[in-house]
Amino acid sequence: MRPPEPCLVLDGSDRVGVRVGVLRAGRWSGEGVAAEGALEATFACAETALRHAGLTLADIRSFVVCVGPGSILGIRVAALAARAWATLEPRPIFVWESLAAVAHAALLAGQPRPFVVALESRLKRWNTLVVPAAGAFEPPTELEPEQVRALGLPVVTTAESASVIFPGAQGVTTPWAALPTLFATTDLLRAEAKPEALNPAATFATWDGERHRGPA
Repeated sequence: MRPPEPCLVLDGSDRVGVRVGVLRAGRWSGEGVAAEGALEATFACAETALRHAGLTLADIRSFVVCVGPGSILGIRVAALAARAWATLEPRPIFVWESLAAVAHAALLAGQPRPFVVALESRLKRWNTLVVPAAGAFEPPTELEPEQVRALGLPVVTTAESASVIFPGAQGVTTPWAALPTLFATTDLLRAEAKPEALNPAATFATWDGERHRGPA
């Protein structure tokens, strides 16, 4: 699925840092990257990306947001920004999931099936997605390291620490550079008017914040 362009793409899912890019004519025409947290950097990165692309927010025809799993705060800031901008002038919002992006990028680079994508989660657990020998990806889940090893599959990961925990793990770069191609050639994107962060838990339930609200 190719989103309407120019498209503003926001990724606050990393444990540290934010990326924002302007997608136009199937490539990045402007990018903003920061090592600071999402609250401090998301809007500044958007301004930088738009400036490098020679555009303003009014020129943007759609928004794309990474919904994780990853930093809940970073994802929510990016999602709320896209929702706010889309409210000012109705424009579609699309989302992608980080595990699936790594899987598609690995396949694009020639990684043979089957394999499992493993990204760091919380409490020494790992967010995982199995790419079977054929067919659709399996649903993502959160596993203990020994459960990942018990799968008996090659591990593909962007985490530098993975090689210690999973000997022989295939380290890959983050799929950001490949996103324009992945958006256009795979089923990575889906339309989502009100994106929310995926909760990095075994059920991968959508996180809505209800449990964190006090009584009315």
